[in-house]
Amino acid sequence: MKSIRLFLIIVCSLIVFQAEAQIQAGETVIIREKIEHDLYVAGGSVTINAPVLGDLIVAGGSVTVNDTISQDILAAGGEIFFNGYVGDDIRCAGGTISISGNIAGDLVVAGGTVAIDDKVVVDGNLFTSGGEITLNGEVAGILKSASGKLTLNGSVGGDIDCRGGDIIINGPAGGNAILAATTLELGPDASFAGNVNYWNEAGHLDFQNTVQGTATFDPSLEIEDGKWEYLGFASVLMVIWYLGTALVMILLIRYLFSNTLNKAAATAKESSLNSLGLGFLFLIGVPVAIVLSMVTLIGAPIGVLALTAYLTVVLLATVIVSIVLAYWLNQTYYKSAWKSGKVALVAFGLFILLKFISITPFVGPLSMLLLMCVVFGAILLTVSWKKEVAV
Repeated sequence: MKSIRLFLIIVCSLIVFQAEAQIQAGETVIIREKIEHDLYVAGGSVTINAPVLGDLIVAGGSVTVNDTISQDILAAGGEIFFNGYVGDDIRCAGGTISISGNIAGDLVVAGGTVAIDDKVVVDGNLFTSGGEITLNGEVAGILKSASGKLTLNGSVGGDIDCRGGDIIINGPAGGNAILAATTLELGPDASFAGNVNYWNEAGHLDFQNTVQGTATFDPSLEIEDGKWEYLGFASVLMVIWYLGTALVMILLIRYLFSNTLNKAAATAKESSLNSLGLGFLFLIGVPVAIVLSMVTLIGAPIGVLALTAYLTVVLLATVIVSIVLAYWLNQTYYKSAWKSGKVALVAFGLFILLKFISITPFVGPLSMLLLMCVVFGAILLTVSWKKEVAV
């Protein structure tokens, strides 16, 4: 009984959280008025021209943030431009990423091209991976980088750990340094306050008077031919491949089950608690039933088939949830005006957002579990309702 009460308290808390958050979706989304709480946005082109006093979670082909975001940013897109102040962390992935606003927390970024302007101050740490990375600004904490090419013209207050194809250091590092690259180059403004362990194909490098500690050539840091591609470009390609596969699954599942998922969105809207309860029973009860069926010789083959089907559904859970959420947005805010292609596009954006949310400690997995319960429960209620009508 106590566990049920606790579960209901968590559910109610998340419902209040959802009520406070604002959701926007469409081909072109422009935010012109201040947002008092969290903002969730998905679209082909997204522009934020007003302050957001909570978190910003955004996905789009082109994303531009021109004003202050008081808390965290989670972003994914083809082109991303951060031009405003961010009061906490930024976590983003994209093709081209440009940062020209100060960041109070950490910056975690992966992209084909990443550029950080000279006036930017990152008060936390910088973790970056990509094809070509240029840091012209200031990082107060540590720097960890894996890239095809890294150019450091700015400054880093703490330790640096940089590995890749080409590395150019032309700024001060306030701590120890690990540098491993096919080509390693030092500019006239390079300096290291601590020790330097390094490797490059040319062998020993003359650091002259740039190192206050000791500079040590370390063969164990050697990057084998092509290995830097894994650190930089291949990671981006893996993301593209993964997202491409997700998009194909979204298009396929939406095409095959559009009516059921559309009705499930309506069911979730009208009977959210019933959907939540039934979905919870489904996620917990089906594995128990499968295990019990496998105890008997006759039930074992059926149990194996049921287990395969169950695992397939669970693995596709984020895709299914994204499609149902897209239909829910369409019904709730746009009077079902979206065509099938737009539903799929928004579902794809929501898929990316949900993946970002799911990596948030505790809250992320819990939110995903509750969304899965509501969506699966709504689907089961929809299927059951259709059978009753047929009778």
